[in-house]
Amino acid sequence: MAGLIYTPAEFNTIITMLGCLCATVQAATGAYAGYKKKKISLLKTNDILFRSHRAFGGFATTLYFLGLFAGITGFITAIFFGGPPFFEPLDLSFSFHVWPSFPIAAIIIWKTYISYFRKPHIYKLWKRLGAATFIAWSFNWISSAFSYYLRTIPVGPPQTHDPPTFLLPIELMWLQIILPFMIGALLGFIIVRKANKKER
Repeated sequence: MAGLIYTPAEFNTIITMLGCLCATVQAATGAYAGYKKKKISLLKTNDILFRSHRAFGGFATTLYFLGLFAGITGFITAIFFGGPPFFEPLDLSFSFHVWPSFPIAAIIIWKTYISYFRKPHIYKLWKRLGAATFIAWSFNWISSAFSYYLRTIPVGPPQTHDPPTFLLPIELMWLQIILPFMIGALLGFIIVRKANKKER
């Protein structure tokens, strides 16, 4: 069925979008506990916050490493075999997404390591670590979407991706970029509202 065909680039972009959505929900629950209530312990004692924070954080981590695996194999292919994808360090879409992905990987891997192997430290670093992780996720998604859509334009940079099948068309790129933040914020609001009622 031609309508259900998608490219690996679009699939990877969708994975990144879903990861950003999950990271937004996790950020909302963490901000509620840490900034609104000023009790980070709520992430352990409030079962609604605890389950949602861990679940969406786990989803985000899984999606990130799934995308990271695809990104690493694509990067190796570009360097050693000439692509596609292609190694184009002077290209805007390539540079905007690829080079910042290294510090982003360091932040998210650091957060994952502390979360699973040095749990007590996460409550000491939550302000910096939580904010850094959400910023990293946000930039990862925005740069991924920007790079994907730029590569679908027939004129300008080399067109290496087909127009989207499941993502919104390029005319609605701005909406596609804010969509995971909007949906994530809505889910976060619903969760936080339920958690707040439990605290009363």
